[in-house]
Amino acid sequence: SLQRDLASLKAQFGDQESKLQHAHEIVATLLDPEAKKVELVAAGSKPQPRGKAIYQVRNRNLIFFASNLPQLPAEKIYELWLFPANGGAPIAAGLFKPDAHGSATVVNPPLPEGIEAKNFAVTLEPESGSHEAPRGTTVIVGE
Repeated sequence: SLQRDLASLKAQFGDQESKLQHAHEIVATLLDPEAKKVELVAAGSKPQPRGKAIYQVRNRNLIFFASNLPQLPAEKIYELWLFPANGGAPIAAGLFKPDAHGSATVVNPPLPEGIEAKNFAVTLEPESGSHEAPRGTTVIVGE
């Protein structure tokens, strides 16, 4: 009985290890700055700036992907903002610069505990960022 249980546990461990490796490969591909990222749009139209925020409040995990962002003017930077569901002040969630193709990621910036997100936005800010409240032009905002 113990040998049967051990064999079952070994099989489960092997399956979990395989799933973990697969998840690691997916995340590595998504976050690789050298990976080619192509957004498909209607033929003949210019791709518009886009972003996607994936936020897990219980662990304060935030992954943000952006594409088609315009190149930054001199002495400017993009800043990601989290807008709390309780109506509190916006929270700075990371400064970033896009690559040559307009793509960028922000992964797990320091965020306060227990903050439910209502929305996210990206603004164009001075190179040091605004940190306390968005002051610059809104570039993209959640729906």
